[in-house]
Parts: sequence; structure tokens; C-alpha cells
Amino acid sequence: MQTSRELMFMLIITTTLLILVLVIFFAALLYFYQKKRTAYYESLNTLKTNYEKNLLSTQLEIQEETQQNISREIHDNIGLALTLAKLNLNTINTEELKLAKGKINQSIELIGTALQDLRNISRSLNSELITNQGLIKAIEEEISRIKRSTTIKVAIHVSGEIRYLDTHKELLLFRIIQEALNNTIKHSQATKIKIELLYLPTKLRLSVSDNGKGFNIEQPECQKGSGLSNIQARTKIIKGEYIIESNNNGTRITIIIPY
Repeated sequence: MQTSRELMFMLIITTTLLILVLVIFFAALLYFYQKKRTAYYESLNTLKTNYEKNLLSTQLEIQEETQQNISREIHDNIGLALTLAKLNLNTINTEELKLAKGKINQSIELIGTALQDLRNISRSLNSELITNQGLIKAIEEEISRIKRSTTIKVAIHVSGEIRYLDTHKELLLFRIIQEALNNTIKHSQATKIKIELLYLPTKLRLSVSDNGKGFNIEQPECQKGSGLSNIQARTKIIKGEYIIESNNNGTRITIIIPY
């Protein structure tokens, strides 16, 4: 009888100890799980904060680049036309009516050209162009603007079954094309530019190529100086793939965007 009680007592103690061990084990497991979870979320928040900082930095860089482009366009095109118009008007001799009339007419034409250039710049920066007319029409108008102000031959080729992306994606793609065209005009010494839009079943393949002098894509200063960081940032925002090829025969930038 005594032995049975002792066995029962030992069984209760053993069971209690096992339960305590299990409780401690699960408590420790829960503690380490919670600790890892907290560390994971802290790491995630750090990554998110860094991403937001980088994104903000990129947006500021894009805005600064855009403002510089606007300033350059106004200075080079509109400023020159208005300066010439001013010179013409200042040198008018009212006593020579025939000559004065010619200078006035020339000044009117210069001012008209300046106003048209200003409208073109405004349209190229206005996102409503994408909303109202779509990506392809916006590209065609940008090409027309370039042809009026440079001697570079620019062509567009569209293939596949055209699909319209959401306005946000199309606007970013349009800005990518503008950046690529601007890079080519400023840096490449190219005489030809080709824009290709290939609408595949699941994705859009966009490429901008030129026959310019090319550059070394391994040099960080080249990428930063030619605005490629802006293109990469915009591509990342719309979850696209970015490919660049460059050699002595020219440069090709390819962007692949899933629908």
C-alpha cells in the first residue's frame, strides 16, 4: 500500500515536472519567436524608411532635372527668339517705313515662335496629355517638338496588339522616354533616334536607341550625368525591368513593363 502511494506520488511529481518543463519550453519558444518577430519588423521598418528616403531623394533629383530642362529650353529657344524680337524693335527707324514694316513682321514671327515653343514645353510637362490622348500620341507630339528644334531624325515604331496601361504607368513611361531623348540630344552626338513599342501578350517592351558615340556604362559618373538614375528610379516605381546597352555604334535603353 505504501509502495503504491509512493509510486503515485512520484508519478504526480514527474508529471508536474514534465508539465513545468513543457511550459518553460513553450514560454521560451514564444519569447524567442516574439523577439525574432520584433527584430524582423524593426528591420522591415528600417528598410521601409530607407526606401522612402531613397525614393524622396530620387523624386527631388527628378524634379531638379526637370526644372533644369525647363530652364534650358526657355533660355535656348524662347529667350533667344524674344531677344531677337527685342533687337529688331529697338532698331526700327520710323522714317524708313518699308524697312520698319519688315522688322515688325519679323519680330511678330519670332514672338509667335516663342509662344509656340512655350506651349509645346507646357504640353510636354502636362500629365493631361497622357490622360486625354494616351502614350503613343504623347510620344508623337514629343517627336514633333524635337524635329522643330533639332536636326536629329526621330522615328517611332509600334507593333503588337496595343494595350492601354493605367495613367500612372503611361505617364512614367512617357517621362522615361523624355529623359532618354533628352540624354541623347545632349550627350550622344547622334543623328538618328528610334523609339520602339512592342506590345506582347503579358508585357510591354519599350526601347529608345540612337546611333551616337555611346559611353562606358560601368562608370558611375556617366550614369548619373546622363540622367540614367532617373530612368532606373522611374522603372523601379512601376516594377519594370531596365536594360542598357552602349558601345561606339550607339546606345539602347530597354524597359520591360508587365501589364
